[in-house]
Parts: sequence; structure tokens; C-alpha cells
Amino acid sequence: MSNVEERFRKMVEDSQDWFWEFDENANFTYVSPGIRNLLGYEPEELIGVNAFDLMDADEAQRVRRHFDPIAKKYLPFKNLENVNIHKDGYKVVIESSGTPIFDKAGRFRGYRGIDRDITERKATEEALRQSQANLYEAKHMAKVGSWQFDIENNRLTWSDETYRIFGFKPQSFDANYEAFFDAVHPDDRALVSDAYSGSIRHGQNDYEIEHRIIRKETGEVRYVHEKCRHERDASGKAVQSIGMVQDITERKVTEMALLAATQAAEAANRAKGLFLAKVSHEIRTPLTTIVGFGELLEDAELTSEHRKYLAAINAASNTLSLLINDILDLSKIDAGELVIRLEDVHLPNLIDKLAKSQELQIAKHSLSLHVSIDADVPDLLVGDPLRIQQVLHNLLGNAIKFTAQGAISIDVSVLEEGASRVLLDISVTDTGIGIAAELHERIFEPFAQVFDANSRHYSGSGLGLSISRSLAGLMGGTVELESQVGTGSAFHLLIPLQKKTVDISEKPLPEIEPISGSMPALNILLVEDNQINIQFIKTVLENLGHKVMTAENGKVALDYLNTNVFDLVLMDIEMPVINGIDTLKTLRELEPLSGKHLTVIALTAYALMGDREKYLKMGFDGFLKKPFTTRELVNELIRVVPG
Repeated sequence: MSNVEERFRKMVEDSQDWFWEFDENANFTYVSPGIRNLLGYEPEELIGVNAFDLMDADEAQRVRRHFDPIAKKYLPFKNLENVNIHKDGYKVVIESSGTPIFDKAGRFRGYRGIDRDITERKATEEALRQSQANLYEAKHMAKVGSWQFDIENNRLTWSDETYRIFGFKPQSFDANYEAFFDAVHPDDRALVSDAYSGSIRHGQNDYEIEHRIIRKETGEVRYVHEKCRHERDASGKAVQSIGMVQDITERKVTEMALLAATQAAEAANRAKGLFLAKVSHEIRTPLTTIVGFGELLEDAELTSEHRKYLAAINAASNTLSLLINDILDLSKIDAGELVIRLEDVHLPNLIDKLAKSQELQIAKHSLSLHVSIDADVPDLLVGDPLRIQQVLHNLLGNAIKFTAQGAISIDVSVLEEGASRVLLDISVTDTGIGIAAELHERIFEPFAQVFDANSRHYSGSGLGLSISRSLAGLMGGTVELESQVGTGSAFHLLIPLQKKTVDISEKPLPEIEPISGSMPALNILLVEDNQINIQFIKTVLENLGHKVMTAENGKVALDYLNTNVFDLVLMDIEMPVINGIDTLKTLRELEPLSGKHLTVIALTAYALMGDREKYLKMGFDGFLKKPFTTRELVNELIRVVPG
């Protein structure tokens, strides 16, 4: 058994749930220790026992009717409810899920799966069902007002409950339609009249309506629900109306309160999004300058002391940039706006690039990194490489951060394999400080910092693991943890991926290596209102051999475009006078006259409000999110410049 299999087996054996395997005759071949909590048996007591022998005869027959058709087709099953008998004699409601087992020759060998005790949940559901039944019965028995209306004689008869609802005393009520209509709220009278008179005119025999009334004695406004049925004579003429009326004020007040709360929550969510977008913009704009000039200073002649200062500035700006990205990612996940994209995944290359991106940090901590990918992991898979990489980047970064000495390993193995998909275990294991068992779930909460005594020693926002588990969940998987204090930790990304059945050419990951010397000198118009950002971007472009003209807003840019020829425009989005989006619209409208398409790259600090796809759909040819590095700028120029 490999180390990965041993670790996974330990996870299974420590679980409160019951993991099992049985052969093609449903006789148990493996029983995890979770059986002790579930049914009171020792695991070895059930080896060779038939699964259906743990049920009484009627239950076994019922479950077989569901299970046998599934087993005959070798299909997986999920959430199959059944009642087992505890060793002490009482019944336990279980939810079972399983998947078929096949040997290397493809022969069916039984099932493996997991059982979970849902007795309390079922009891709660039954109590809720009974409560709902009682509520229905109470409504049925509730006093509901009734009335009859003799149409020919304009004579209205009310029950006592109807008088109570309308707030009338029988002796003071002139029982006719006009008196009733006078009690209807003025704003609802047209509605009531159309419903009653219209149903009579159009031959309808009944109708339902909700409207307001005003109680005569107190002036209080109440909501009522009315049902009406018309009785007609042989000629079809309506001669009598019979109806019921129920006071629904409490329900309507609750509905309006819920609506108001929902609208308030939606407004708060919109405000939160706008706030995050604004904060992101205001932070990213100066951060662009900090990152940019930090890069430029790296090539300057500095003293060793000044280089230490510069390294500290660059590290701080990188931390701030990562924090902004984490907060925005978490916001998108909460709002359900983060989309998982299915693309080709080549795990060896993905992990190799991940390892290279952390080489300096690994060397700085004097650690060793080992990568192992089992031979049965398919080469061709389909998933979201960007999000897989993001999760693994967080897990590897944490492993490096909390490991003072020793080694880190990345191991990939297959947990389950079907005809079209595989379930992978991608684990990141370290020899670091470890995490106490009672904190294993807490560390996945947003902003969690479980190392109280040393929290200042270990930097970070506490968002990485929360985002990682959320991303894994969006991809159909999860992130689990094994850890012991003082020994180290193993984070497992358990993720299902589709198999790729045709040859593919590997798609590059988002980190594109810059291509030096492959771009001619360009005549560039930089449209940006922040003078410090202008200075940085202009310096970088001129150092690369390009000619740069600057415009402080869209109006000036359009004036320059009327009298000059440019190869490319770098367009900031948020600007005074005319913003970048409106400038682009005007520019594109004029292009049919010139017959020439001008390449325009969007520059924006509003990362939450758009992302690349949004701006490309608007008509931009490229996209750069502030703050950006020189490498990112060069890569985008190379990507969009023709030839």
C-alpha cells in the first residue's frame, strides 16, 4: 500500500461515518471503525456478513427492490435510505451511497461506499411534517366568515365572523352591496368591482381576490381574501352569490416584511459590490505606481541598505495585491458570480509551473520539494486549470509558510475511476508545525488565524483556505486536512475531473512567459488621468523602445486620434470628462469611415466589475488589471499587436 493510500485509509478509519466494501453477493469484505458509532459492532464482527442481514425482513425486501435493478446494471447509487438494526436491538435510519468495484480485467467485484446516521434528521423531518399537518388542520378548523348576496333584492347576509372581520355590529349595518362596497379601501374598489361585476358579465361562476378593507369603528386597514361563487337560473342569469372571507392581515404584513428584508438585503449586497469595486479601484491605482516604480528601481544602482528597503516595499505591495484579489474572489463566490470553466488540464505541467513559481520561497526556507504523480493518473483531463492552480498555490504557499525545516511533497493519485471521469487526490504534505484536531474545521473559515501566539510571525489574510475549499466545492470536490501538532499537515484536494478521449494540444496556463525581442517599436497613445501612473507606464514603454504620447482623458485622446496615427492605445477606464468606455464607443463608431481597426487595451482597477471577458465583449482588444507588472504589460502587447 502506498503512502497516499495509507493516509486515505487513516482518514476513512478516523471518520464518524461508516465506510464499507462488499462483494457481488453483498457480503462485507471491509468495514471501517465508524460501524461502532453507527450500529455498535466491531468491524471484524461484520466481515462476511450479508448487508441485508442487518435489516428486518420487510426492510430488506423493500431495499432490495430499489437496489437490485441498480446492481444489475453496475450503477452507482446515492442517498439510499434504509433502516438497520443496532446491535442493542433498536432501529437506526441510514443514508447509503456506493459505487461499483471492478477489477483490472473489468469484472464486477461488488460495491464500496459510505453510510451515515440520519436518524435524528428523519425524526426532525417527521416532526416538521406532523407540525405542518397540524397547521393545515388548524387552518381548516379556523373560523372563516361567510356571506350570501341576493342579487335581485340587493340583500346581503353575513355570518358573525364576517361582522367581526369588518368591524361592524349587526344592528348598525345596512346589509346591502353598497354598504359592503363602502367598507372596501378606496384604492381597491375598482379591483373589487371589476372582479365581481366582471365575473357576472362574462359568465364566470367563481373568482378569488385579495383586497383591503377599512374597519368602520376604528378606521383600521385590514387585508382580506375572498372567494365567491355565483348561482344562476335556467337562463344563465346570476341570481345569488355565495362567498367566504378570511382576514389575512398577519400574512400580508409578514410577506411585506419579508419583501422589504429581501430588498434591503439585495440593496446591501449591491452596495457591498459597489463598495468593494470602489475600494479596489482606489487601492489598485496607487498600487500600480508602487509596483511599477519598485520594478524600475530594481535595475538602479542602489546601496545594499536601500535594496533591503526596496525588497520590503515590493514584498508589501505584493501582499496587498494578493489580499485585494482574495477579498474580491471571496465576494464573487458569495454572490455566485464565479464561473468554473472546462478546459484541458495537463497536471504534470500545471504542477511543474506551480513548483517553479515557488522556487525562491522554497529555497529561502531551505526546504526540499518532492512531486509524485501515480502512473494511473490519466494524461488527458478536463477541468478548470486556473482554479485548480489557485487552490494548489494556496496550499503550497501555506505549507512553505508554516514549515521551518524539512520537506514538502505534492502527490497525485486516483481514488476512483470510471469510464468518463476520475476522482483525484492531490495532496500537499509538509513537515511543519501542524494543526490541533479541534481547529481542523475552523481554519477553513474566512479570516481564520488559529495560531494565536504566533499570528504576527506568520503573515497572511486568513482567506486562502476558505477560498480554496469554496473553489474546490464549485468544481465538485473539497479540501480535507490531516494534521498533528509538531509533525506536519497534509491538505488533500479531492477533485473529480473528466477524461479527455481525444488527443489535445496543451493549452498554456495563464502565466505566460514574456517573449523578448519579438515586437517592433510601436507608436502608442497612453490615455490615463493619474500622473504618477503615466510616468511609470510611459517610462516602461519607452525603455522597451516604443514611442509614447499621453492624454489625460477621453476627449483629449479623441482629438489626438483625429490628427495622429497610432499603432495601439492603452485606455484607462475611469477618467474625467469622457471615460474609457465612452471613448472606445466613439472610436469604434468612426472606424468604418477610416477603414482601419485600432487596437485598444483596457486599463482598469475595477477588477470586481468586469474582468477580461466583460471588456473584450465591449470591443477592447486587450485587458490589463491594475496593478500590473512589466511582464504582464509586455505579454498583453505581444498578444494583441498584429503579427
